Amino acid sequence: MSEALRGLRVLDLTRYIPGPYATMLLADLGADVVKVEEPPFGDATRAVPPPLPAGDDTAVHAALNRGKRSVQIDLRQPEGVDAVKRLAAGADVFVEAFRPGALDRRGLGAVALRSSNPRLVYCSVSGYGQGGPLAAAAGHDVNYLARSGFLGTNLAGDGAPVLPTTQVADMAGGLLAALAILAALQARERTGLGQVVDVSMFDAALALMTVPAARVLAGASATSELSGTHACYGTYRCRDGRFVAVGALEPKFWEGLCAALELPQMRGRQWDQGTRREEVKAVFAAAFARRDRDEWVAALRERDVCVEPVLDLPEALGQEQAVARGAASGGALVSPLRLSATPVAAPRRAPALGEHTDVVLAEAGFAPAEIAALRERGIAA
Repeated sequence: MSEALRGLRVLDLTRYIPGPYATMLLADLGADVVKVEEPPFGDATRAVPPPLPAGDDTAVHAALNRGKRSVQIDLRQPEGVDAVKRLAAGADVFVEAFRPGALDRRGLGAVALRSSNPRLVYCSVSGYGQGGPLAAAAGHDVNYLARSGFLGTNLAGDGAPVLPTTQVADMAGGLLAALAILAALQARERTGLGQVVDVSMFDAALALMTVPAARVLAGASATSELSGTHACYGTYRCRDGRFVAVGALEPKFWEGLCAALELPQMRGRQWDQGTRREEVKAVFAAAFARRDRDEWVAALRERDVCVEPVLDLPEALGQEQAVARGAASGGALVSPLRLSATPVAAPRRAPALGEHTDVVLAEAGFAPAEIAALRERGIAA
């Protein structure tokens, strides 16, 4: 069976994390993603350590660009811009991650490309979106998390913001870009026309704050029962210094946990407030500190009380659940998308820089002499 997006052509001018993650998801679904990279180095993630053992790519680039094809074209040259225009004329989707207005000045903006290809879905991925006072501002994941309130509501015991290991806004932005592109393609099925998609990492980070934002907009505090304020939802340090995560929100889970920890006196005190709440948390902290993490996990496994080990990443990747789900293969995570009738594409490596330049240009109607001339002038490589 063919993949869901088989036959769809995506022209990808993005770099780093958000855009490449979005287009990788489209490639997983079967789209032909052509990654346009500028000479001499291409996507900066090609130089981000660590390198793969074979030495032919880096782990980060390979993880974000599987299943794509690469062409190398110099967008600083008019002939390079013209080449991309010809490629875009036959594309279904165009994804870019330049600062707002940058591609308009080069003749590769949405108006220019969609005038010759009205069916084109043109997706711009940027830090703060195509409008607003910060539209032209530079930024990275930490900046978007700071602006969105994400960092300001995820604090350590000393009140300092906790910086996540993964790039939350970048990855969320990539997911939203893929979702919006698919929505635009579905709309095109009805109207015959593409449209412009505006994706912002700031918007994506803010969207992740939907539940605490709802509380604030209703006049309450962002802090809730899901913020670690109650004993039934949080983490506890065990005897060996490792942690378990408790999510016993429903009464049946709480009652079961109290029984398992031999704390019958804590039944009915799940939502205690003030000093009584801190007393309950202290009692549970003392209980979990009596045994090692994995001892607790084993003891509670059959209890159905929503307690799981807090794993580091090597443990997470090696656990039975990840193995059973086939989460990783060939030294990288595999697609999380699972469709019964149109399965994702078979894993394919990330492309070498400019690996498909000649064949992609030929597919777009470039004659061999034209391709040779572009190469000779350093416009294509």
